[in-house]
Amino acid sequence: MPKASPTPRAKIPRGLYLYGAVGTGKSMLMDAFFEVACVKNKQRFHFHAFLAMMHRRIHELKQEDLRSRGRNFHVDTLLRNNPVHRVGVQLADEITLLCLDEFQVTDVADAMILSQLFAVLFSLGTVVVATSNRPPEDLYEGGLNRHSFFLPFIDLLNRYCVTHKIQSLVDYRRVLSQDWESFFLVADRGDFSKAKESIDTMLTQLRSGADVVSVDLNTGFGRVLNVPNADTDRMAARFSFTDLCAKELGASDYRAIAREFSVIVLENVPVLTLKSHDRARRFITLVDELYEAKAVLLCSAAADPAHLFRDSYVDVSTNEESDVALGIDQATSQGHSVGALASVRELSFAFQRAESRLREMTCRRWWNERLPRVPGAM
Repeated sequence: MPKASPTPRAKIPRGLYLYGAVGTGKSMLMDAFFEVACVKNKQRFHFHAFLAMMHRRIHELKQEDLRSRGRNFHVDTLLRNNPVHRVGVQLADEITLLCLDEFQVTDVADAMILSQLFAVLFSLGTVVVATSNRPPEDLYEGGLNRHSFFLPFIDLLNRYCVTHKIQSLVDYRRVLSQDWESFFLVADRGDFSKAKESIDTMLTQLRSGADVVSVDLNTGFGRVLNVPNADTDRMAARFSFTDLCAKELGASDYRAIAREFSVIVLENVPVLTLKSHDRARRFITLVDELYEAKAVLLCSAAADPAHLFRDSYVDVSTNEESDVALGIDQATSQGHSVGALASVRELSFAFQRAESRLREMTCRRWWNERLPRVPGAM
């Protein structure tokens, strides 16, 4: 059981919510602040990782209650027994400064707990610094039961954090990558054969004779992910788009891959639209996790990063394109899973972020900084 709620620290400074266009230096600024902040109990998370940690701790607490107190405890409505509240108290006791990168909310389950969790963190003195592509009032836009579940959180965020917009529209990732050789291979009119030959050659050089093996990764919650094309040195892992984005995988799976291997090979990425929003969402999550882990990416796709994402979808009943939001509420009405769907605007911003990060992770400058040996020109 967590100890009683600690007394809030006096004169708690407001946090900072930094938002703006992709590639404008938000994460760099936050990381620079985090490095120099003279705070003992400070932690920095990518928002995906923070949510995964939160859900894991809530799950573990519920399981512990079930074992020690029985099922009746789950219907106890006292605040002190609420698992989200209790985890919030634990975190506030552990973290004085909490930095969160790429704040975004697309999942109704996350929206439901954020208000409860951050109400505890803020009230007990945790200072939050976050980055996002969206201003607070646009978070979870079009989401299921947004008024009931999420608007209270926006009020909290505005009360306890200063909101600042980065005015620049320059994508510095694009600027820094544009004069370098790219390891993002574009198919020739849908033909991936040349891209495959190049990848085969480069993998042979990268692996330097290491045997190709199958590897099982523990991704949390008792789940195991098989990587059929890895090597004994853990240098590179090879996947198709279908392997990683057409299956029920998520941030924790991609995080485990990114941490285990230096180079990730991803082949046969199609052009992504909102009609296949589930695959698009997984691909964007994959890119986010690889970027957060500073992984090196070798990729083949049906189009270059600028044309890989389309913000419209094709209505099969009329065969016409539409820019209408395929958001959480609309998706539900069309029979899609609520799961972790984003509104059309959320995915649109995520597309821009993924394009920017794909360019940087696949350029030779990024490779040179992270690998002891880089294959020759293709």
